Amino acid sequence: MEQSVASEVRDNAALKRFEMDVDGATVFVTYRVAKSGPTLLHLEVPKALEGHGVGSRFARSVLDLLRAEKRKAIVLCPFIAAFIRKHPEYEDVLAEPLRDPEYNELDERLDEALGESFPASDPPAVTPHR
Repeated sequence: MEQSVASEVRDNAALKRFEMDVDGATVFVTYRVAKSGPTLLHLEVPKALEGHGVGSRFARSVLDLLRAEKRKAIVLCPFIAAFIRKHPEYEDVLAEPLRDPEYNELDERLDEALGESFPASDPPAVTPHR
């Protein structure tokens, strides 16, 4: 899979994500619909495929597809933003400049904090009046 796989990337509008099948698994990036084009939010690579360059090849393919369709994107996905920083030849696909990487780091930390579960034994944050 060394060549671009843009032709294998599909836009699953029902799930609002670009996706591609690799070795029986699906790699995808979710998006929101905006007037300027898709807002790329979060890229998911199945655990079994991590560390094999699949994410980078998929990011390249999604950007190649958008370029071929003469579409622009807003990139909020930290992975794709990092990919574009390493490959500035894809800046022409951007509908607006990339956010500062520090913003993405704070956003990831917030997502992690919101995803934590707390034991039911923790006292409530607000005690109701009785």
